[in-house]
Order: sequence, then structure tokens, then C-alpha cells
Amino acid sequence: MTRQLEFEYIENDAPKIWVKASNGSFAGEMEEYINPKKLVDLAAELDGFPNGSEKIIFEIGKDEIPYAHCALKFYCFDSIKHTAVIISLSNGLDSNVKEDNRCQTTFKLQFEATALDSFRTQLASAIKNGKGKAVLMGINAYTQNIN
Repeated sequence: MTRQLEFEYIENDAPKIWVKASNGSFAGEMEEYINPKKLVDLAAELDGFPNGSEKIIFEIGKDEIPYAHCALKFYCFDSIKHTAVIISLSNGLDSNVKEDNRCQTTFKLQFEATALDSFRTQLASAIKNGKGKAVLMGINAYTQNIN
């Protein structure tokens, strides 16, 4: 399983986003209608991260049944500014699906600064073109020696 966070955006009658993510062990996906301004704001906040802010929060949907939900928290996890994102995803339910079939996952994805720059550029391009994908490639988790 590839370590990545993927946004697929399409602007038809109602703009919609598909979010897929995996950390190599866990995966999830969701889809939701979205105000494109939320994506424009996210791309602007990610520009230069982590120099400007310690964390960035992005959230769409509602974290309650039967709605789809996506919450992302970009942050630095050590003093030398290694970066990660905590990804929380849940699928929405339609009227034919029972409440106990709702799927949800939360996990951490670590990434390099250059991967985030590429993701932000792809996201800005998708918004400008009215459709497209943005992929944040993850890396193996860092390990730290603890004395």
C-alpha cells in the first residue's frame, strides 16, 4: 500500500472532492461536496509551511452519522521541523446503509517538505482548471532513539 494523501477535485454543477489516504497499514476514503474557497485557503496556508505556522487544520463534512468527514492536521513533530499530517476520514452513509456499516480511520502520515510543495502546486492547479488531483507522497516513519 502506498503512503499518500490524495485529493481529487472536480467542479461540475456542484464542486466535489474525493479524499483517499493510506499510511501503508491503514487506508480510508471519502467524498463530499465542497466550497472551492476552502481548497484555495488550504493551498495558501500550505505555502511555506512549516515556516509560517506550527499547525494547519483542514476540515470538511460533519463528524457525525450519516455524513462523510475529513479532518487533516498538518504539524511539526520535533524541533528540527520534521512534518506529518494526522488524517481522519469517515465515509458517508446513504439511506440503504445501516449505521453500523460506517467506516472511519485515523492515522499519521509523515512527509518531506518537497512533497508538500508539490501537493500544494497540484492542488492550486486543480482549483484553477476546475478538476485534477493533488497527491502528497508519504515516507517511512522516522524512529528516534530514546535514552
